Amino acid sequence: MDKPNFYRAKLKAYEILIKQQSFSFPIDPRKLKLDSYNFVIISLQEYSQITNIPLEKLTSNGSFNDGYTYFNNNTAYIFYNNDIETEGRKMWTISHEIGHIVLEHTTQCEKNEQEANFFASQILAPQCVLKQLIKNGAKVTSNYLSSKFKISKEASENCINTLSKVIDNEKIVTEYDDIIISLFNPYIFRDYSLDLYFDELENRRKTFY
Repeated sequence: MDKPNFYRAKLKAYEILIKQQSFSFPIDPRKLKLDSYNFVIISLQEYSQITNIPLEKLTSNGSFNDGYTYFNNNTAYIFYNNDIETEGRKMWTISHEIGHIVLEHTTQCEKNEQEANFFASQILAPQCVLKQLIKNGAKVTSNYLSSKFKISKEASENCINTLSKVIDNEKIVTEYDDIIISLFNPYIFRDYSLDLYFDELENRRKTFY
């Protein structure tokens, strides 16, 4: 099996982030601008209501319960399950499917799934931003990611595992890393400063009582 091209997945994710108008978190993939791609993001429930196609048929009786992409002519339809219990999991599913489209995956295999997962992580919680937060002294845990980036616990743990593996891997550093950090720097500075402030208040409260 060919190795996943994590560099390309990250590069494509950052190219998309740079074109956005808002540089703050959490990121809603449903609002991303992808001018080069013709696609529609819609819940399975809404599509079922519009077309009168039973939900069971759209999900193949649960085989595609989270979501999937369907191509019709030149349009890609990204379906997601609006009944998924956490918003973070919905966002991950949609970002993952966008990854398949942007990375031009035409088959389902482990390599493509890993690339789409890495793309999703770089859209929702960019590695270079997490590295900058760590440099600033933030404790980037799965709970921190779930709270600040509004992604699911499972996705947060995946991001942590990925970060620990590639944080010093220069092969995955792109020419866009510094640009992404610069664009999101107001958020990084504001969010981390607020964390320090509230941590200090909590420490004072504990000392007082």
